[in-house]
Amino acid sequence: MRHFTWRRDQRHRPGLQFLTSTGRHHGAESLEESRVLLALDFAGEAVDVISQPLKISFGTCGKRRTHTPDYLAVTRRGVWLIDVRPEPLIKEADRESFAAAAEMAVACGWRYAVAARWREHAFAGLDAMASRRRLRSVPLGLRPVLLAEAGGGRGFGELAAATGSEPVARAQLLHLLWSRQLGVDLAGPLQETARS
Repeated sequence: MRHFTWRRDQRHRPGLQFLTSTGRHHGAESLEESRVLLALDFAGEAVDVISQPLKISFGTCGKRRTHTPDYLAVTRRGVWLIDVRPEPLIKEADRESFAAAAEMAVACGWRYAVAARWREHAFAGLDAMASRRRLRSVPLGLRPVLLAEAGGGRGFGELAAATGSEPVARAQLLHLLWSRQLGVDLAGPLQETARS
């Protein structure tokens, strides 16, 4: 709907975020939007994501206003219209825009969400796993060993150290977590003792 522009003096940080689920880069106007894209990619259900897909025109208090939601995410379980705004920055005008977007989403048979707040540790773990999401090689044949050993209830660090090739094993473990070949409880921080 809108073009992403970059200037030296701007206060936000636009950019492109690559999603393995779509195989393309997607526009983001801020770090918060990039984080939402990363979370959508990790969820593993995204089929396509469109940045700033449409402009909504609505009336409020006798005035006409417009609003452009941040993302339209087509997933295997439905379509989501998503706005991204950190909770401390949400003003009354934003709430009105979000309400209009939610009504429009319902009318289209979509779901609607505002990404406003995350658990403090969420993106450190996602970022660590995303750094190894596109591993192509399996040096030393470690993946089958890690998958077999993971059932023993060992922690992340303990499992990596048991292979004798800890740095390579850590990269492979992060890839296995990203691709959901191994699971881990992300309710807490990803750390050495995290169990798969």
